[in-house]
Amino acid sequence: MNLYQSISKKKAIVDVIVNLMDEEGLKNVTIKDICENADISIGSFYHYFSSKDSIVQEMYQLMDEYFLLNKDNICNHFTAIEDIIDFVTHFGLYVEQWGYYANLLVIRTSLEEAAKGSLNKHRKIYNVLKDIIDIGIEDKFFKINIDDEDLASTIFVIIRGYMLEWTKHGANYPVKDNMVRQVKYLLNSIS
Repeated sequence: MNLYQSISKKKAIVDVIVNLMDEEGLKNVTIKDICENADISIGSFYHYFSSKDSIVQEMYQLMDEYFLLNKDNICNHFTAIEDIIDFVTHFGLYVEQWGYYANLLVIRTSLEEAAKGSLNKHRKIYNVLKDIIDIGIEDKFFKINIDDEDLASTIFVIIRGYMLEWTKHGANYPVKDNMVRQVKYLLNSIS
């Protein structure tokens, strides 16, 4: 099985998990339930995941891999500003595709990891955004002197903020549209 097939299979299993969470909540979903619904053996589950609790880390890795595989598609606009907006749009579409209950799981796990001090701040997706920002700085698309770390961090604060808002407003909240709108406001003020 090549890397792309492995990623696809892992994503398919995560999608099954997310759908089961929608119906029953993660605590009520067993590994046996996951395996039956994904049509895999328990051994296959453990090939892809070390435990049920490792699912969010795998979700992060899948997202990182998605952005690395699609970086050329995201970064094909005339300006870095448009690339940043497309990055945020892809991010919003990605989380909306996984759905509200997956977002609840990610938010809960992120808060737990932050409380333990084990939150990973250097994910590959962060570097994709920083690379786009660096091009914008190099091409002088920003009217102020800006640090790539600060701008990337600010954009992720906006993204995470709207993911948190989604938990308050429920499944039909337009999370992607709100993320994109707010990032556009930010970029319009500095470019």
